[in-house]
Amino acid sequence: MIRPAYRTLDPAGIRAFLAAQPALAERLGGSRADWRVREVSDGNLNNVFLIDGPAGGVCFKQSLPHVRVDPDWKMPLDRTTFEAAYLRAVRPHVSDLTTELLHFDPDLFALVVESLDGHVVLRHGLMQGGDWPEAAAAIGRFVARATFPTSPLALPFEQASALLAPFARNHTLTRITVDLVLTDPYHAHPRNHWLSPELDATVADLRADPAVRRRAGHMQARFLTCRQALLHGDLHTGSIMVAAHDTRVIDGEFALPGPIGFDCGLFVGNLLMHLFATPTPEGRTRALRDIAQFWTHFRRDFITLWTDAVTRGRSGDAYAAPLFRDDPASLRQVQDQFLADIEADTIAFAALEIIRRLTGYAHVADFDALPDRTVRAARQQAVLRLARDLLADPTHIPTIAALSALAAARVA
Repeated sequence: MIRPAYRTLDPAGIRAFLAAQPALAERLGGSRADWRVREVSDGNLNNVFLIDGPAGGVCFKQSLPHVRVDPDWKMPLDRTTFEAAYLRAVRPHVSDLTTELLHFDPDLFALVVESLDGHVVLRHGLMQGGDWPEAAAAIGRFVARATFPTSPLALPFEQASALLAPFARNHTLTRITVDLVLTDPYHAHPRNHWLSPELDATVADLRADPAVRRRAGHMQARFLTCRQALLHGDLHTGSIMVAAHDTRVIDGEFALPGPIGFDCGLFVGNLLMHLFATPTPEGRTRALRDIAQFWTHFRRDFITLWTDAVTRGRSGDAYAAPLFRDDPASLRQVQDQFLADIEADTIAFAALEIIRRLTGYAHVADFDALPDRTVRAARQQAVLRLARDLLADPTHIPTIAALSALAAARVA
């Protein structure tokens, strides 16, 4: 339901809104007439503007009562509410890797965060041949630092439950994930499409494979029942902004409790698609480096946070400190198994992400970097077959390192 106070703000309305907030007006400097307002909406859901003043800038984001790219698809307005709550929950742990929340208006569903003008969207930058050697490692640190402190590994179950409970009500965007990512690509649905008719047979084979359907169903259950930590929920290369030595995660509106491997898998899946889409050997080498760097830094930071919590006697109720404080060998064994389970989830969710991005509703632009239609179709077919193989045999799940080697061989 649209609240009586809600209205979609145009540039003049945005100026008036910001001018009414003294801290924001001071951050911009000058008067509202001095402020430059630029629309930079890029995603499917919201209006986004950058506002520049004599003293600085901010980013303004507002929910719309419909999908931005499809006005007939009506949507509740509360998604910026969840994004604001996500920033409040994780920023104390990842302050240098996301944006500062400056203001949130619950009636207008308007969010104001620091401006990242001067950064570029990682997906767009990679497509243009750019290289940010520190970015994937930073995302690994982000996922570790955002998930461990919001899990029962770090918190008493009462605190973890209280932290996660509000995000369990993010029904609309979680439904989008359940449908568009985990269900629709595996049966005929009017939203599904793919651009190359050469993929027809590959898609038909994938949908007809009972092993793939069983694994997709298993991962649906993992997503919906394994509430390990607070997730970003939409962590792909379009939700990451980069500059020379700075990486920021944005767009936390899909935040929800879930399996940690889901966030990991979305990011790895998008790196794999970039690997198959990039036209140069150098780009493929960098994509493989980024997959390895992401996993190395995620695993290292997660284990470091966990070990430090147990050592200090401040861990949560899962693998509680009294059981392991004086038994570091057993602690390392349970850590290795826990991370192995996340790794298996990561690979499965990466495969599901590849399949939805090539055969479902919301495609990635990465393959546009391949101008030759025949080459583009062949690369899409190759990565789809890789995704199918990763899902079809649950008894043989590769490590991230083995997955990278397999992908490198298939894209060569």
